[in-house]
Amino acid sequence: MLVGGDPGPWGPNVSGGRRWRLVRRLATVLGVAVLVAGTGLGTTGILLLRQAEASLTRVPVQQLDQATAPSDARHFLIVGSDSRDDLSSDQRSALPLGTFEGQRSDTMIYVSISEDRSAVSLVSLPRDLLVSDGGRERKLGETYGGGPDRLIGVVQDNFGLPVNHFVEVTLGGFISVVDVLGGVDLCIDEPLVDRKSGADFQAGCHRMSPEQALSYVRSRQGSFGDYERIARQQQFLRATLSELTDAQVLTDVPRLFRLVERVASNITTDDNLGVQEMSAVAQEMRQVVTSGVPMVTVPAHPRRIDGKDYMIAYRPGAEAMFDRLRQGVPLLDSGTRDDRDDVTVALVSGGRQTAAGVVGSVLQFVGFPLVAAGSGAAELDAGETTTIYRLPGFEDEAEWVASFLGGPILDLPATVTAPEGAQVLVSVGDDAAT
Repeated sequence: MLVGGDPGPWGPNVSGGRRWRLVRRLATVLGVAVLVAGTGLGTTGILLLRQAEASLTRVPVQQLDQATAPSDARHFLIVGSDSRDDLSSDQRSALPLGTFEGQRSDTMIYVSISEDRSAVSLVSLPRDLLVSDGGRERKLGETYGGGPDRLIGVVQDNFGLPVNHFVEVTLGGFISVVDVLGGVDLCIDEPLVDRKSGADFQAGCHRMSPEQALSYVRSRQGSFGDYERIARQQQFLRATLSELTDAQVLTDVPRLFRLVERVASNITTDDNLGVQEMSAVAQEMRQVVTSGVPMVTVPAHPRRIDGKDYMIAYRPGAEAMFDRLRQGVPLLDSGTRDDRDDVTVALVSGGRQTAAGVVGSVLQFVGFPLVAAGSGAAELDAGETTTIYRLPGFEDEAEWVASFLGGPILDLPATVTAPEGAQVLVSVGDDAAT
């Protein structure tokens, strides 16, 4: 593994309009560049860059992979730390954060920029993912207590994912940014009451204060635990990016400076990632980001081991996803969670009941409604590899399912009739049980 070193500029492969569309979204995740970009690179933009440069905290991270060429794909690990160190005593008493000392990671997002710079993939890594940490089974989020090198090493060793850059945002940073924005608008379909996180909301749209937004994104309330929290975090991220790119924010110069100072002063990066790379993105980022940030989650299913609840990565789907990330090519389209909520998947077990239970859990955790279709006809037996069958008119929906299961997509045989209401049919293979 190559470690340390400055990967250098990205070179000519990152210039040009169309190829930058999704690269710009990485800048919005980092927060500073989206604000600078909205001003162009006039005097205000240059001053904002200087302020951000002076405010960022950098640390040496020896475990990082070194990019060997300007055209290589780039891979970032963005971590939301639950350290309480930067919170005031009033904030600690006002928020139900528990008595934990030190730091763990509540949020982990793996960002991969493709080699041709045409796409950015953002993958949420559930903090409860079961990993091996020096031969010891642990939750992924717990490994951050050993610092960024420990966490990055676990991600590299367990998932084979390269990491070129590291970014950390603290709870204090979260609160500060929402505070300067004056809150953030979030809409929820059902009431949410969670004593552990402090969330207490009726269904509908809310202008949430910093403390309310924090209680919302920390909540695991719901049938799918950690995945419920990830969905809320992704919703919050999209809403915050929309606030940051609002014209009223971008034209309010004093507010811009406050935001850049708050964002940058609460971000820690590796010592090779600074505003110079972010400004390269900002130079091309002239228009408000309107298409949102595409985000997916590592496919996984729950398991209780020795009295402790874990998420187990679904091997076929996770390996297919990680392989595309390693190659620096775009992930398959997975739709949004709202999209998936409208797609009914028929599950054919082929007599593999345990494996069918695993596949069913994976699909339910990412939002697909299921209908059982029994063992299925002989011509649907998947054998070794779980297979996704598309029905006429539902080709996109079949790709969404395949993006999590990793199996091939075939046309449903003409001799087979799908259950009423199903848009995609999945035949479970032997690989689902491994």
